[in-house]
Amino acid sequence: MKRVAVFFVVLVAVLSTLLYWRLREQRLESERPSGGSATLEGIEVDVTARISARISKLHVREGDAVKAGQVVAELECDEPRATLAQATAATEGAKIGAEAAKLGVELAAQAEVAASRQATAAQAVARASKAQGAAVQVQQVAAAREVRRIESLRAVGAASEQARDQLQTQSSGLGRQVAALGASAQAAEAQAQAVEAGQSTAAVQARIAQVKARGAEQELAAAQANLTKAQALVAECTLRAPEDGLIQTRAYEVGEVVLPGTRLLTIVDARVLDATFYLPNAELAVAKPGSKVNVIADALPNRTFAGTIRRVGTSAEFTPRNVQTRQDRDRLVYAVDVQIPNPDGLLRPGMPVEIAIAAQGKP
Repeated sequence: MKRVAVFFVVLVAVLSTLLYWRLREQRLESERPSGGSATLEGIEVDVTARISARISKLHVREGDAVKAGQVVAELECDEPRATLAQATAATEGAKIGAEAAKLGVELAAQAEVAASRQATAAQAVARASKAQGAAVQVQQVAAAREVRRIESLRAVGAASEQARDQLQTQSSGLGRQVAALGASAQAAEAQAQAVEAGQSTAAVQARIAQVKARGAEQELAAAQANLTKAQALVAECTLRAPEDGLIQTRAYEVGEVVLPGTRLLTIVDARVLDATFYLPNAELAVAKPGSKVNVIADALPNRTFAGTIRRVGTSAEFTPRNVQTRQDRDRLVYAVDVQIPNPDGLLRPGMPVEIAIAAQGKP
């Protein structure tokens, strides 16, 4: 009986102790600020090859700090550089062709102006020849009329034969002049028509020169586009860090061949870290965007870092199994995203941390 009594007393003492610690833990739990555990994450950026080439140099290793714009890798680019040289030469040739086409337009325009002037002059000559022929024809008519008058006078003995002969000779000469001037007028008219045809030809040639000039401009634009493309490919032979950060992954080594889209390096920006913890519905009222939080990393237990709540989840979700909370795992919780400045670089992505909402008790 004594042994049973002793066992009973010991059992009661143990149970009382366990109940005390359980109640004490619940009280401390209720007094602790709202928060949870999380893992730090940084913004990851991949340095990716855009061309197929062999790696010639790698200037960084995992863990190295880099600055934005710093050269981190170089690729062998004999073929892209040859393409660039070819595109450069083609562009220069296209520039010369475009300049020659412009000169052709100018020459064609000058030829068109000259043809227009020649046509005007030929038309003036034709008109002058016609006018001169008309004037001589008038004189011929007058001379013929005078011959007939002299013939009438000679019939009555009032005019001499010599006067008649002179007038007939003059009239015949004027007739020959009229015939010559008519032929000259026809020749001038034909020349004017030929010059007008040449003027039309010059106008067509001017339009052809303009079309060729536009074609040369298009060829120059295409050559310049190819040059820009070649320059961009050559620029891809030198890979630079897109931002400040730490080299998290170096996936390839010098001498290996990479294809377009291959990730050579991964840079993580650790200047501002992100973390996500989960709050149960009962504690959600204390979490507001802009609220301050205190962050303690397992690796730095004596240092508290300040952070800010960036976002509070708008819908509930089940607590992930790999996240430790102070409540039952089966409860619905809300995700809370936190930003933590890390100017001195003490915190690292992947560190587990405890986050507590500052100056807040549990509701």
